[in-house]
Amino acid sequence: MALVWRLVDPRFSSDLDGSGNRIHGARWNSPGRGVLYTSENLSLCVLETLVHLPGALRTRLPPRVALRISYPDDAEVMEVRALPETAQAAKCKVTGDRWLDEGKTLLLRAPSAVVLQEFNVMFNPLHPLMGSHPS
Repeated sequence: MALVWRLVDPRFSSDLDGSGNRIHGARWNSPGRGVLYTSENLSLCVLETLVHLPGALRTRLPPRVALRISYPDDAEVMEVRALPETAQAAKCKVTGDRWLDEGKTLLLRAPSAVVLQEFNVMFNPLHPLMGSHPS
């Protein structure tokens, strides 16, 4: 089994349906579409969390739980090798929405906009493998 990490408010630690970003969307999904965001490294989760917190909260982090999530080694992955030029959110959303529409792969793996040499892994919560994974 392959492993990824998720850093989340303890109140939402059991939410694996992408509901946290469904309302407003995120880099790889438009509003109205949920995606479960994870990172290959716990340290990247921390950095991703920090950059999205208001400045005042960065000195005293709110409570978070680190979740280790596993998925099958042979799960098919849509790979994004490089972010669009200037990491334009609109172009990322188009790619992510297309990935969700196709529904062929459980995972979308893409470079972090925070650390380009490291990767985030997004789960399609509507993919059939989500019934048995992540765990």
